[in-house]
Amino acid sequence: MLLPLAGCIQSPYHYSFSLIEPYVKNLKYEDGDISFQFTPTAEHIRVSMYNKSENSVYFISDKAEYIDPWGESHNILFGWAFASTMKDFVRNNLYLNSIRIDPKSASEGNIWINIWPGPGADIGEGWVTVADTEIEYLDHGMLPEYAYQGNGTELKDTTFFLMLPVKFDSYMRNYEFTFMITDVEIIDSK
Repeated sequence: MLLPLAGCIQSPYHYSFSLIEPYVKNLKYEDGDISFQFTPTAEHIRVSMYNKSENSVYFISDKAEYIDPWGESHNILFGWAFASTMKDFVRNNLYLNSIRIDPKSASEGNIWINIWPGPGADIGEGWVTVADTEIEYLDHGMLPEYAYQGNGTELKDTTFFLMLPVKFDSYMRNYEFTFMITDVEIIDSK
């Protein structure tokens, strides 16, 4: 007879967000030069940047910053999947190239917390050859996704901050965004 293991299955948190500074209703901000569309999750923030101008602009990813709800500042990675983005970061000798966005076009991807150099400060030397699944295991979410990662329900009505620097022809602008966690639900895994 098999006995069910109580407490082994963790229910995930589902967060709801709003952009409060600058305030917009649909998590989309735009000015005369660029627009940003955000889709935050516990693990990362999906962002689409659309260049509305007539010249190329550059997202200066190595100067971007995420400040979590506890006030801790983090450097970020930008890409579709954490493992491939981390490998690119390591292959480029810890330097993130600026991301060029051509006129009337978009660049999109996920903003991840950059965990370099990783636990023990020595992980990374072999990351260009290690399996993606091993790197994915080290991914550090922006917010607790499950109860064993922290009490996500305590984060309701807290804020986090994202700073995205963009270089235009003759100047640089740091776009600053403040997000609020407006609700946290525990999703029943049954």
